[in-house]
Amino acid sequence: MTTGTLTEEQFRDAAEQFLERSHLIGDGWELVKSENGTYLTKRLKQTLKLEEKAETADEDEELIVDDPSLGKPTPNDEDVYQFEYHVVYSVSYQVPVLYFNAYKSDGTMLRLEEAWQGFRDLASESREQLRQTLTQMEHPILFRPFLALHPCRTAQVLGNVATGCGNLLVAFVSSYGPFVNLNLDVRYAALRK
Repeated sequence: MTTGTLTEEQFRDAAEQFLERSHLIGDGWELVKSENGTYLTKRLKQTLKLEEKAETADEDEELIVDDPSLGKPTPNDEDVYQFEYHVVYSVSYQVPVLYFNAYKSDGTMLRLEEAWQGFRDLASESREQLRQTLTQMEHPILFRPFLALHPCRTAQVLGNVATGCGNLLVAFVSSYGPFVNLNLDVRYAALRK
């Protein structure tokens, strides 16, 4: 597995170990098994602030009041999304792939262009890399459109970071997840082969 690739059986075994750790620490991951395949899934409610349009930002600039007594602004309902993350095995690339969708409270799905804006807290070079990697693809098990981090370089990345890692899915989620607001609990590091 030091090549960064894995077989479907290795993926299922790693997913089972990952799920056991999740249950031990109460992290909320689930394992879905169907006739079309197996994948890990997790749902999180998170805020995501999309960039304002340039003309709106100029108009609002006059309204900004710097008053510490007002406290921190609370997120609008429009800023709160229900994220649904899936870690799925790619038969073509022989690596895990991170798929996700995010929904506003009114059920509206986050569009690709909005996702590019929403993950703007990354360093500028990481943002540019995200634009090249974050795409919309059909989920290979559910056959619905999902946003996904394209797997073209995953084997190379995992080959570099997986040395000494007890579980390739831990290395994968901890490497790719932060790009899309999915942070892995440090207690997964204790997961052994």
